[in-house]
Amino acid sequence: MYTPVMTTRVLGARRLSRMTDTSTSFDRQGLAIEDVTRAIGGRVVDWADDPDVSAAKVAPKDRPELGPWLLRPDEYDAIAWWRLDRAVRSMRDMAWLAGWARDHKKRLIFAEGPGGGRLELDMTSPMSELILMILAFAAQMEVQAIQERTSGASEYLRTVGRWSGGRIPFGRIPVPHPREESGWWLDKHDDSAEIIEDIVSLVLDKKSYNAVAAWLNLKHPAKTPANHRRALAHPPREPKEDARWNPGMVSSLLRQPSLRGWGMLNGEPVRDEEGEPVKIGPPLIDDVTWRRLQVEMDSRELPDAERNKSDAHPLLGVLFCGTCGGKLYQGWMSPGPNRKVAKRQYRCAAKAHGRVCAKPAYVSADPVDAYVDEKFTAHFGRVELVEVITIPGVDHRDEIAELTADIQTLAGQLGNMRGAAAAAVAKQLQGRSDKLERLEAQPVVPARTEEVRTGVTYAEAWMRAKARGDIGECREMLRNVGVRVEVGETYRGARDVTARLSFDIVTPDHVDLEQDALDDAAYQSSL
Repeated sequence: MYTPVMTTRVLGARRLSRMTDTSTSFDRQGLAIEDVTRAIGGRVVDWADDPDVSAAKVAPKDRPELGPWLLRPDEYDAIAWWRLDRAVRSMRDMAWLAGWARDHKKRLIFAEGPGGGRLELDMTSPMSELILMILAFAAQMEVQAIQERTSGASEYLRTVGRWSGGRIPFGRIPVPHPREESGWWLDKHDDSAEIIEDIVSLVLDKKSYNAVAAWLNLKHPAKTPANHRRALAHPPREPKEDARWNPGMVSSLLRQPSLRGWGMLNGEPVRDEEGEPVKIGPPLIDDVTWRRLQVEMDSRELPDAERNKSDAHPLLGVLFCGTCGGKLYQGWMSPGPNRKVAKRQYRCAAKAHGRVCAKPAYVSADPVDAYVDEKFTAHFGRVELVEVITIPGVDHRDEIAELTADIQTLAGQLGNMRGAAAAAVAKQLQGRSDKLERLEAQPVVPARTEEVRTGVTYAEAWMRAKARGDIGECREMLRNVGVRVEVGETYRGARDVTARLSFDIVTPDHVDLEQDALDDAAYQSSL
């Protein structure tokens, strides 16, 4: 009687920590697995391929491809890897895998064992399990040694102003270091750096993160930080065409010290012997712009109920109640039996602000907007727009505050250090202190202003701003020339809105943009 010879069914398991790692590529692993499968008289029934998966972080049972195969043990007789480190990198995972193989009577095969030859283990033998645990222990020690070497090398490279690798920041491109014989430097990437300049300008111009994100998605579709990294990968990877900016990405980008060219480690700037931040690339924005940007962003860090909603109010600080003299705020009349859609209104908010108004004014918004438009262009349409520019003075107070914070941080670190580390931090602390002393000795020279003729009339500037939908710029023009519009008493049956309006020009010393914004935020939150 003929008894057929059973061919060993082998599942080939391949894994890569990074798809760009050519030294351990899937092709190389596959050839080794096929060779060892033929050597044992078996055949590869299928492949469990896990790209971009770290064995030190993801257990075999949790891997996208291998995990489901481990739940179907009846479909193969053995699992073959190229080497042990392709399977596991920790004793804990090895113990689990050995137990699984013992329970399901599976063979574990490694094309290249510790001595270079094939390693095949039958997990029904206690000796095989012991061998595996010893090898897993060696693999775990190797991982820890690699992590320590990588961490130490990265810290050293940062201290000498060389990029140690990792995620490429938006606006940067790695190039050979211009001053060192070896190593890398994060140079300015022209296209994305120009986008950063535009983003900074828009935010400093009071545009919201939402507006900036929408502008980016319109003007620079799919040019996101993630796609920037994909384009600079080796080899380059295809961009995700559906990638989009969002407000969080905008604010996060503008908080990154990499914009200043600083090298960072564990969220803190790397410093040289004098305590100065070490640069691993040229700054994309100067220090003055950086500080202005952070102040602007800090001013937006308000609770949700107090966020500035004034951008939607075209006449904030221009429109006043004729009864009590308080500012009018924007609100909406809900749809009702005689009104199919919500209707925009301007209302006196005396009660919301704890004041008394005998007859609070309220009025439909659209006729008032049209009235102000007509009156403003009639009064100022032919007048040339004169811009007031500021000539910067000499004021190191922001830098002094930054240095003071650095000194406090370094002083706190010094108390927990000894030996060479304490000496290095003490030298940095002294360098920062010396610079602080020099800056504090310099006098503050105030900035001055000058008027510059633009050659553009208010009418032209007004129409351009309206065409762009820039409500904020229109509002600023009204306030800068001192426009004040009062809304007279509201009475039943009034049809002619303009009869209740008065247009005056007053000395524009009443303008307080910050206070108006806070008042409007408080009113909106009370609705």
